Amino acid sequence: PGIPVPGRPPLRSSFANEELSAATSAMRLLALCAALTVGAGTSSSPTLRPLRVGIIGAGPAGLAQAVAIRKLVGEENVRVSVLDRSDQLRPALGGGVQLNSGAAVLSRLGLGAELKRIGQPIQRVRARTLESNSLLDLDLAGAIRQHPQAAESGMVDGAGDLLAFTVMRDALQELLAAQLPPGTLTFGRVLERVRPLAGGGVVADFAGGITEEFDLLIGADGVRSVVRAALADAAVLPLRDLAGPLYTGIRIAWGVAPAGLRPPGSEGELHQWFGPGVYCLTATYGGRDGLKYDQCVLVRADDASVRTSVNAEWSVSDIRESMVTELQRAGMPANVIDLARATERCFELGSYQHLPLCPWWGFDGRVVLVGDAAHAMPPFLGQGTNQAMQDAYTLAEELAAYQQGKTTLAAAVGSYASKRIVPTSQLALNSRMLGLVETALPDFARDAFFRFTSFTGIARKVFLDGAIPKIF
Repeated sequence: PGIPVPGRPPLRSSFANEELSAATSAMRLLALCAALTVGAGTSSSPTLRPLRVGIIGAGPAGLAQAVAIRKLVGEENVRVSVLDRSDQLRPALGGGVQLNSGAAVLSRLGLGAELKRIGQPIQRVRARTLESNSLLDLDLAGAIRQHPQAAESGMVDGAGDLLAFTVMRDALQELLAAQLPPGTLTFGRVLERVRPLAGGGVVADFAGGITEEFDLLIGADGVRSVVRAALADAAVLPLRDLAGPLYTGIRIAWGVAPAGLRPPGSEGELHQWFGPGVYCLTATYGGRDGLKYDQCVLVRADDASVRTSVNAEWSVSDIRESMVTELQRAGMPANVIDLARATERCFELGSYQHLPLCPWWGFDGRVVLVGDAAHAMPPFLGQGTNQAMQDAYTLAEELAAYQQGKTTLAAAVGSYASKRIVPTSQLALNSRMLGLVETALPDFARDAFFRFTSFTGIARKVFLDGAIPKIF
């Protein structure tokens, strides 16, 4: 949720050079491998029939990918199927997300007006100690508008409106799903295995003995991606276990309530409060049917080395009471505790990330990853959904080139991967370090960090690094 960390030079001076160098080397090696293999694959002559594309996962990443492919490749040139393990798109499920660069992507896909209708515009981030001492006051809207590429990147649209919002996840899913024709989404499909098809293509095996064939299978199935595991197995990785999600040791609890519980006039602001060993964020999000919601997020370190992703056995009341107790123990402001006490939708997650060690594509260009399946990152920069939108647009552009006969399928997905691995890996590293600052450093060191990055302008620079899309 939204506070930047220093750019790369300060990180080298403040953190261990060895870890940063190793991570950077790994991400650049993957990008190089992708670039070196883009000439492999089948003929680049124009395809004679619509490309059959299967997308595993109907979250924002998978739905945005379907929309982007239909828009950029052309409805007549592609047959897209989105398959999800759930039994439906569930309203009132999950929390809210921040959209900045992702909003620019959706606007480029023709969804700018709809996004402005459901989104809550965001203006600034304010971070304070429990004594109300300011640590950071970042004018997000001003920073974007003053950026030299604000208009070119699409962050300021033709009407002069800034495209930076908070929006509930279910509202974003509903918006994206509405762009797809009936029959595109299939629910109750639990993917079990991916295997190559003789003569080209790929087979997806689902629970219950169901199989489907595709020319291209896109894994948008989240942090515990089955498609990612299939690519890791096919690559025979020496460190295969590291291709899976790694627990960061940070727990995050969310609570959502109808809007109106935050201080008057704060709807466009993200408020952060730092106490001993905990961090809390409150914000207002646009939702379905014109409604708005207030969200309270509690972040804390966890001693466990491994966790399940969700406290599935906990009820809403269990999580709500746990949040209230933690906030009271930390001495959070009364209005924050009141918001937590009023929440109606609560859940708790462990924070996971993917190291850039697993290939993003394989099976001779027939399988590829997007979103969290490719680059799950801690949420501290608010960039997970934004980067998934950029993935979707970039891959769709490459597939359009393939369908026009300009390249091979393997070259297309390889080019996509080479463009996206480095920027997403760098954001994931920054986000991980920010999480450590917020939850692991002593209070005085954490506070000094935020004051320094605010005063020097580093915070503004790193926010813009994630907020301005780099794909147009």
